[in-house]
Amino acid sequence: MTWKSRTYRMPAMSISSAKTRSRKLLKTGLWSVLIILVLLAATFGLTRAKPKELLAKAQLADGRTLQIEGVTYGTKHRMGNVSSTLVNRLYHWLPAKLVQRLEPKDPQSTIDGLPRPALVVWVNAVDSITGANVDCQGIRMELVDEHGDVFAEGTRYWSSFNNNFYRVGHVFYSFPRTAKKFTVQITPWKTNETARVELGNPHVIITETWAGNALPQQKRIGDIDVVLTELAMQTNGSPKKNWETRLVYWKPVWELRRNGEKLSGWRAPDWMAEDPTGNKDQYLGVRQPVLKYSATFYPSPTNAEVAVLIETLPETAVTNLQSSVWWNKKSRFEMHEILVLGLFPVGTQMFSEGSYQTNPPVKFGATRGGAPSGWVSGSHPVNALKEQMFHGHYSTKNPVIYVKVPELGEKRGVAVRLRDEQGRYYVAEMEPEGAVEGIHPYIVKLPAGVKSVVPEIVVLKPVEAEFMVKVPEVGK
Repeated sequence: MTWKSRTYRMPAMSISSAKTRSRKLLKTGLWSVLIILVLLAATFGLTRAKPKELLAKAQLADGRTLQIEGVTYGTKHRMGNVSSTLVNRLYHWLPAKLVQRLEPKDPQSTIDGLPRPALVVWVNAVDSITGANVDCQGIRMELVDEHGDVFAEGTRYWSSFNNNFYRVGHVFYSFPRTAKKFTVQITPWKTNETARVELGNPHVIITETWAGNALPQQKRIGDIDVVLTELAMQTNGSPKKNWETRLVYWKPVWELRRNGEKLSGWRAPDWMAEDPTGNKDQYLGVRQPVLKYSATFYPSPTNAEVAVLIETLPETAVTNLQSSVWWNKKSRFEMHEILVLGLFPVGTQMFSEGSYQTNPPVKFGATRGGAPSGWVSGSHPVNALKEQMFHGHYSTKNPVIYVKVPELGEKRGVAVRLRDEQGRYYVAEMEPEGAVEGIHPYIVKLPAGVKSVVPEIVVLKPVEAEFMVKVPEVGK
């Protein structure tokens, strides 16, 4: 029995050792093949396409040279050269120097799914002395037409790459659409000194002729009258906020009435102006003789007459919130399912494909010098053959309630109201940057004395109206 026992164990150890060596050899062989494929891709020029010729350069007062790569128009945008698919899949497993060598000097950036067509100015930056790539953030960009009217950017998209290359796409929803050329103003935040270059317009249009009516005007929606009473000339921004463009514009003054009486319990409207050239923005200057104003009014979540309560959540302590409070509560509104994830403390929460990520392979933080809350996104390889997009929502000051909301139709929205121990109501603020993949963040801001709240989920149906307005003549 002893002899048999020994003869049984020895071959088993040999087999295990052989399997281990085989696995090591196989793993080494696979990595060798992958690296050889990458090198072959580089050899045949698949990853080192030459950068496009620059449109312009601007010497900035902070020691950087801003390089304007291109100007694009539409809802989907691309700039730069596509990296090898193989390199993209393997860069987390390849040596950093090899990745830098194989990537294009100007890797591709993309902007997909803008809410409406826009013009994008793509820039990168180099050190004016060494010529090395440097970050191109920290600037205010504006467009100026032949009349001196200034157009502000609507948002921007920042990209960084493994070869220390950085790019920003500055998005303009309004710009000098009828001009063949326009001036670009670039002002670094640090110096507040402006550099200027001239660029061609990739989307020149012929303006329409509009007719408008004087104010006040009103439209009846159901039993509610939407009244546009006047336009007030205002200036947005502040001299202390050097990242904002200061613009003079017409701000509409609205009223909601029923049977001649002003209505309360409604939020300030989401409004937009449009000019005959196709620009849609709130800040369209004061030069156009006719503007189209559209407004969407939502009832306050505390308006019991209109807001539809669909879910009441457990009473939850909000003082010194250190850990997440999970609810995972599913509710139904008509044919739609609404999922309330929970209340999360200050920090960054990760999402992908519309789901919360408990252990994501990548984590993001707040943007430098950015808003106290917002979204940061990026792709990450989950294995050698697949990449996945991840979205991080950050809040640096306040807790957040996350709700997954489908498209409800008729522009209906979901809101979160908070009832404290004394029965007082507060409204959780919707994330200014909106939702991503159906995930809606609601920022919880409460007075210091509130210790616990009962969150309530409500559905809001809006009232909408549109007006063609003959604007006042400036100086009269």
